[in-house]
Amino acid sequence: MQAPLEGTVADFSEQWSAYTDNSGYFGSEELFADVLCPLHTLDDLRGQTVAEIGCGNGRFLPTMARYAAHVIGIEPGAGVHNARAYVQSKGADAKNAEVIQADVYALPRLPPLDHVFSIGVVHHLPDPPRALEVMRGLLKPGGRCTIWVYGKEGNELYLATFGAARKVTMKIPHKALHAVSTALVPPLRGYIAACRVLPLPMAKYMRSVLQPLDWRALRVNIYDQLNPTIAAYWTHDEVKSLMESAGFADVRLHHRHGYSWTATGVKAE
Repeated sequence: MQAPLEGTVADFSEQWSAYTDNSGYFGSEELFADVLCPLHTLDDLRGQTVAEIGCGNGRFLPTMARYAAHVIGIEPGAGVHNARAYVQSKGADAKNAEVIQADVYALPRLPPLDHVFSIGVVHHLPDPPRALEVMRGLLKPGGRCTIWVYGKEGNELYLATFGAARKVTMKIPHKALHAVSTALVPPLRGYIAACRVLPLPMAKYMRSVLQPLDWRALRVNIYDQLNPTIAAYWTHDEVKSLMESAGFADVRLHHRHGYSWTATGVKAE
């Protein structure tokens, strides 16, 4: 019998089992490119062997597969089944992609990687420094690691407003949280609309990231914020220190839409 899932893995196993739709902007090449820009372009992946740690239900794997030579999606929880099905549904367009079930802290042997990605994962992990050290160990000499994490700068009002609410929502069962998330979609859409004309908090994020999403993807984003047991929000200096302490050099950061950090660094020898 499989041991019960705990913490972050359990949280996201339930989430990615319930929400499997990668259509529209949510799983698009445009969104993945937006996460990377201006630190990388998708053309940087050409000919490379790459992996995504914590690939969820696989929404970005087909995009990576269109550019890289070999793509490995790694997911510890039940979402791995959806990720595999999604990659398989792309047929020849993603024949160079595979999905394995593994925890970042207990990975099987992988081929040496040119680039390892972790998009929206490290801030949910119980031991981020150790996870980044593992990612560094996967890379070829001179290989690169790119992560995307929540930023503290730009999220002050959000954290003051919803920080206390998360202490409750992260404990309620899935059906109840699903209902709460569904109910919050209309007011979120109203706020997004207001951000088109008013200089409201997080307006750039609302217009650039959330406005293109359909209501299902908005619900997933709300659920994603209210569900996890662990959710860290880091400053620029904290993210830079995290990368450098794990052994990455030439660390560069981009404050994405004023609310999060995309960070990249090269494996230092």
